[in-house]
Amino acid sequence: MYAGKSEPVPLPTTGHLHTLKTGYVYWEDDGKWDNERKQTIDGRVSIGRIDPDHEGMMFPNKNYFAIFDAANPPQEDARAVLAEPSPFSKTLSYGAYAAMYEAADYIGCIPALKKTFPDHWRDIFAAALHSIIAENSVAQDMPYWCFHNYCGLDSPLYSSEMSRLYEYISGEPESIPDFMYRFRETYHEVFPDTGVTLVGFDSTNQNTNSRGIELAEYGHPKVKENLPDINTAMFVDEMTGIPLYYEHFYGSILDKTETPFTMEKVKDLGFRKLFLMMDRGYFSKKALDSMEEYNFAIMCPETLQMVRQLFKDYSAEIKDREKYYISGENIYGKRIRNLEVCGGTYNCYIYYDSKRAEDERATIHTKVQLMIKAALSRKRFSKKLQETFSPWLQIEKSERDPNTGRSFTVKESRRHVQQCLDKAGFFVILSNTDLPASNIITIARMRDSNEKAFRRMKNHFGLSKTYSHSAATYEGKMFIAFVALITIESYRYSIKPVLDAISSTTTASTIGELNKYQIQRRRDGSWMPMYAMTKKQRQILKCLDLTEGKIKTKVSRLRV
Repeated sequence: MYAGKSEPVPLPTTGHLHTLKTGYVYWEDDGKWDNERKQTIDGRVSIGRIDPDHEGMMFPNKNYFAIFDAANPPQEDARAVLAEPSPFSKTLSYGAYAAMYEAADYIGCIPALKKTFPDHWRDIFAAALHSIIAENSVAQDMPYWCFHNYCGLDSPLYSSEMSRLYEYISGEPESIPDFMYRFRETYHEVFPDTGVTLVGFDSTNQNTNSRGIELAEYGHPKVKENLPDINTAMFVDEMTGIPLYYEHFYGSILDKTETPFTMEKVKDLGFRKLFLMMDRGYFSKKALDSMEEYNFAIMCPETLQMVRQLFKDYSAEIKDREKYYISGENIYGKRIRNLEVCGGTYNCYIYYDSKRAEDERATIHTKVQLMIKAALSRKRFSKKLQETFSPWLQIEKSERDPNTGRSFTVKESRRHVQQCLDKAGFFVILSNTDLPASNIITIARMRDSNEKAFRRMKNHFGLSKTYSHSAATYEGKMFIAFVALITIESYRYSIKPVLDAISSTTTASTIGELNKYQIQRRRDGSWMPMYAMTKKQRQILKCLDLTEGKIKTKVSRLRV
């Protein structure tokens, strides 16, 4: 029932319209709440096609007449009526926004955004909320999400507006460093320095199919898809889990090569009292020299001669429970003072973790069995075959076996495998401080904050691979991801009592609970809560100093 079969009618003024590129029009009401599924059911229905000759008009189908009153046909001048669909639902999820905003404001993120991006800070924060709450950073999904969720905007951000927002952010080259400078200042007002800030310093990379970003180069990707990648380095406060600084650099550059340049940048941003905790990938003379103004601890590669010598000298002695056992961390540790490494004098810490040793030994045995299986899948002997599985396997040329057709024998290299088994559970940390072994291992284990931040960025926000084809879009999108990380980790830090109280409570489950707190638009345009707060919602919001009364006052002042 399209052109020629029905007279065109104005586009509906109620509900929400979705118009496809093909011209088909879908209508959606405010949705219905499903108590069992605990979510709003999508009520999207096809109602016709756009009239290409008259703006604001459409050819209806049977669904249109079933939904709308067909007894009152449009007037003769209906073609002149340009109907505008409502940009928001009459009911909006509000609780998650209230909590996230309060957390970001308390930690200093909102004040820094207002000063750095005065005209677009609301847009940036709304896009960051979309990444967190919808677990999605795709711009095309933003308008639909805004339709159901309050995010501080008077109208949704459509994909074209999101693209302009990305370009605006990257078009101000000094704005992002200025934001990090202002955020660091406000952050340290909330958490005054009592000594030094423990910072986990690490980097990761993203694959990209883009050919329009200079930073995208073939390097050492963690996920090997034969694509260029871009490196991202980040500082994360180990005590709170909140990121303080980030930067991107070429995919072909190694972490340790970039470190001296990173340290110069953070000095310009005012970072002074830091204790940097780093992984093995940062170990080099230049990297160590560049950090001499800061306190640091760095994991040492097992290939270093110093590490092999320490293992040889202390592997038996360190397992003395009375002397070296650190009960709080369930690990053995010993400090060796004043060792000369890379032209400098440092303290070394050797540790033995029995639980880690069990896991590593199991991994070694599994690895050897898989390698034997892979070797036996070949038929012909070659030098390359020997090199591929060396030093784990001993592969020798032999007469061709009539049953298997192989011309070689395979067995594990017991000496090498045993050496690896003996070293399992041991690791060494180098530091320019003289802290006890118990303090250094505590700091090292808190470095998991970095891994969580990167996992959230890649998996939660959907940024494991970038599909951006311009540097401007990439820079803008990644800055919004940084703001989203600050916001979600500030929220997690604030509601820690709730997360610690019940082991089954997760960050996602608390956000889901807050999303159930909805507000409803009155006829006069004002808003009011739909329901009273649940006990769990009150517990979460109490951690952010938000009471039911405060929320009601905030909602009553909304003019959307």
